[in-house]
Amino acid sequence: MPEFAFLTAIGIVLIILGFFLITFGMMRSAKESAGKEVTQEKIRGGGVILIGPVPIVFGTDKRYALLLMILAIVLMLLAVLYLR
Repeated sequence: MPEFAFLTAIGIVLIILGFFLITFGMMRSAKESAGKEVTQEKIRGGGVILIGPVPIVFGTDKRYALLLMILAIVLMLLAVLYLR
């Protein structure tokens, strides 16, 4: 079994590597989009937060909110079936 110090060192190295990869990706994305013209795009989306049995649904328009309400109901039913 590997030693605890070895696993800790590998974890720290992976976290630092992740930060470098995120920074590199952001810089590359900024460099690629620097010469492009800015256009207005409508971004739509939403989310569901399940706190126990109570779903909190939010969305940018009615269509996404309804879709996420249905998803929340399905997730709650799956949780009830799984916990039986």
